[in-house]
Formats: sequence, structure tokens, C-alpha cells
Amino acid sequence: MKKTSTKNSSRSLCMAMACKASWRSFYALLLPLLFLLLSQAAITATGQQQQQWSQEACAPFSCGLFHDISHPFCRTTDPPQCGDRMYELTCDGDKATISIGSTHYLVTQLSYKSGTIRLVDPKFASGSCGLPSQSLSPSDLSSSGFDHYQNGWWASFMSCRRRIEAQSLYQLVPCLSNKNNTFVYVVVADKGNSLSYLYPSCHFVSMIPAAEVRRH
Repeated sequence: MKKTSTKNSSRSLCMAMACKASWRSFYALLLPLLFLLLSQAAITATGQQQQQWSQEACAPFSCGLFHDISHPFCRTTDPPQCGDRMYELTCDGDKATISIGSTHYLVTQLSYKSGTIRLVDPKFASGSCGLPSQSLSPSDLSSSGFDHYQNGWWASFMSCRRRIEAQSLYQLVPCLSNKNNTFVYVVVADKGNSLSYLYPSCHFVSMIPAAEVRRH
């Protein structure tokens, strides 16, 4: 079945982290879905630029498995007046990717109607075990043209010198733990970016915005 985008001035961006067998003990309970919003400036300008898009023959395009893509997205081969370079898509066969910071995220869902685009971190898409490809703080997102959903959650990764016992909030990342007596945990919670959950024996490693937690 083809995936077709529909139009809406409100757009958001989601990322999903994939899970394989080696991650099962880590993701058995938690699967963070990363959720970002296009900057308000991009949304406000959408109506005017959609009209300009039409006038300048910037036709909707296909990328990967997605069709009828238009402003603010564009391709590397599009003329400068078509779309916003902050939201530039790279198309390679049946794959579409978008860059945030230093990482190219795989686009797995794009819908103007629901206002969502879902991305997969390339490390998790390949089934690798590890930390996110990069840490994304609120300032990182803002400088990349995105805003975090105001009621969203954060996934904060931390490295601890001691094992955290009897604390369900801390989820162990097994493949990164027990190396040189180091234990890596992730906390997925609202306001988790404040690091209010940080134990004295732990230090912050990385954070990513999360929209929700799915329990299996």
C-alpha cells in the first residue's frame, strides 16, 4: 500500500526507536516515540509560501515511499525558492531521510492530515544496541527549526557507577552495562530533561524528546 501525504498547516515530527531481540530486556516495557513540532515561523508562513510554490511551478514531489510532498519540505535538487532548506529531504530509492544536527533520520511516516512525520534513528533502524546517534536538547531542536511538543516527555540516558535497585523509573540498557562496572540507564518521563531523577552515583549522557511510552 502506498503512503500518501495530505495537506494541513499544522505539522509535527515524530521519531520512533526500533527494537530487536538484543534490546528486549531494555525495551520490553518502554518504547519512546520522539515528538517534535515544526517551528511556528514555518507554520505561519506556510499559506503564503504554498501560494508562491504554485505560482513558481514548484510541483509536489515523491520521495521514498511518500507522495504529494510540498512546502515546507524540499529536495536537494529543488530550486532555492521551493520549500525551506531546514526541511530538506534526501531521496534514495524507497528511502527518505531528513537531517537534524549531524544525523540523517529515516522517514517512516509522513502525513499532512494528522500533522506528523515519524523518524527512526539510523542506529536503532539497523538493530544496533547503543545510545542515540546524538543528544537533542531543546536548544538543539530550536536551532534546527523544530520545537518540542510542550506536553511531551524526555528520554534521559545516564551512566551510573552503581546498579540502581528497586527503582522502576530507571530502565537498564543491558548491552551498555557491566562494562568496567558501569551501568547505563534511561529514564522516560515528563520533565525528564530537568534531570530531577539523577542519582548521586550517575552522570548525564544523552537526551532525546519523547512523545509517549508504549507498554507491552
